[in-house]
Amino acid sequence: MSQKKTIDRTMLVAGVVGSLVLLYVIGVKLFGRLDLTADRQFTLGQATRDTLDGLKDPVTVRAYFSADLPPPYSTNARYVKDLLDEYYAKAHGNFRYEFIDPAAEESDADKEKKKDVKRDIFGRPVREATAIERELQALGIPSLEVRVNEADKLEVKRAYMGLAIQFGDKKEVIPLVKETSGLEYDLTTLLRKLTRTKTPKVALVGGHEGPGTDKDLARAWQLLGQAYTTTQVDLTTQPEIPADVDALLVVGPKTPFSDAEKRALGKFVASGKGAAFLVDAIRTDSTLQVTEMSPGLGDLLAAWGVTVKPGLVLDQQCATINVAQQRGAMRITQSIPYPFIPMPRSLDPHHPLTRGLGSVGFPFMSPLEVAASDGNVKRDVLVRSSPRSAVQEPPYNLDPLQRWTQDSFKDQGAKDLIVTLSGQLPGFAGGAPAQNARVLVAGGSAFMTDPFLTPGNEALVMNLVDWLVLDEAMLSVRSRGLGAAPLADVGEGARATVKYLNIVGVPALLVAFGLVRWRLREKRRTEVSV
Repeated sequence: MSQKKTIDRTMLVAGVVGSLVLLYVIGVKLFGRLDLTADRQFTLGQATRDTLDGLKDPVTVRAYFSADLPPPYSTNARYVKDLLDEYYAKAHGNFRYEFIDPAAEESDADKEKKKDVKRDIFGRPVREATAIERELQALGIPSLEVRVNEADKLEVKRAYMGLAIQFGDKKEVIPLVKETSGLEYDLTTLLRKLTRTKTPKVALVGGHEGPGTDKDLARAWQLLGQAYTTTQVDLTTQPEIPADVDALLVVGPKTPFSDAEKRALGKFVASGKGAAFLVDAIRTDSTLQVTEMSPGLGDLLAAWGVTVKPGLVLDQQCATINVAQQRGAMRITQSIPYPFIPMPRSLDPHHPLTRGLGSVGFPFMSPLEVAASDGNVKRDVLVRSSPRSAVQEPPYNLDPLQRWTQDSFKDQGAKDLIVTLSGQLPGFAGGAPAQNARVLVAGGSAFMTDPFLTPGNEALVMNLVDWLVLDEAMLSVRSRGLGAAPLADVGEGARATVKYLNIVGVPALLVAFGLVRWRLREKRRTEVSV
């Protein structure tokens, strides 16, 4: 009897192990992901699916990832492969990819080159690049030095984590995948750039001493250049905005626009194309010196129901800045709250431009006065300061070390900072009305400039332009990953059920599966013996 029990136990264990092996084999052969996050962060966005559906010719992606990467990069390769698997599954045969470990591509001659290490005049180790290293350099995929433990020894190795995308004779590159949160957006953006027949053109209005694309707007302009054709328009020297411009940005002008220029702006909006007006009351430099601005756009914006009010918004819900102070012989840096940079905890959660965005700072903003929506024009306030806000009137005191008192925050209340206008806007100075207008007005432009371009602000700027050129599908793809990825809210009872199913249910299911297999085997043995 005891021998039979031993055999039974052995067969039970074998059944469970066999079930696990079977599940592993099935998992290797089949691909799938279950996304339980509230905003479907790990499900391909509609813009990505539409892009893949629209592929008429094959796109090839080569993912160059070194094997055995240490944390925090060790999971990146797996995430990238899963994402590329999803693209492959949705592209109907027009998306292909290769996963390449550069070290595995080295020839015997390359391996000998790696051994031939010399020293330069500074004593640093140097060697001749291998063929695969030269290929990656030509593609624009840089190496990354990582520290790895091998044979109980800490070593620095050269690693790669980049993607090369090819469509016909056109190529684009994601040089380094150090983080995966925005990878779907980056990859889909490049796919769209490679495959669409016409890239939308975005123009910055110049000629009024506003921030330049070579300095203050350098980073934002570089980001926009990855998705759009970018150009500049100077209305002081040319009376018309070129017909091939799809979206217009008026960012922080200092000197007044003439009536002729404002008529050109109104005509552009009347043509049904999108325009953004980021209008400053002041401009500051690194020493917080104040220069007051006079762009002269008040009558144009007022005709559309928006007024940029004088003053700067102060908000107790604000960003912190680092300030250096001299104390005796020591120079101490400390982080202090700075009310001139409001950081609203929630932007409009329903509008596609701000849905899902967080951690966005709005420095040196003036409040807006916005008319109510009517039958012709819809006015959506996207960004408001917190209820603990006030307005500092001129003259301005931007000293971060000043003593903030209740007197600094008189007449507290939420202030409108950014609004969008859509619908039928009246024409300017007798010009034609806009039937399908798409306009954004902000009480400041500093949130777009280099010193304040955090990841959240980058997403806002790109969303803004996507909205202007009617590419709203990309907005939700970019916004995902900027915050936490909580599970969908399923209630206390359901949450407890999921918890105990994870703890008990899955193991019990595997054991039950093994028992069923064992019982069936026993039944067949009994039938054979009879």
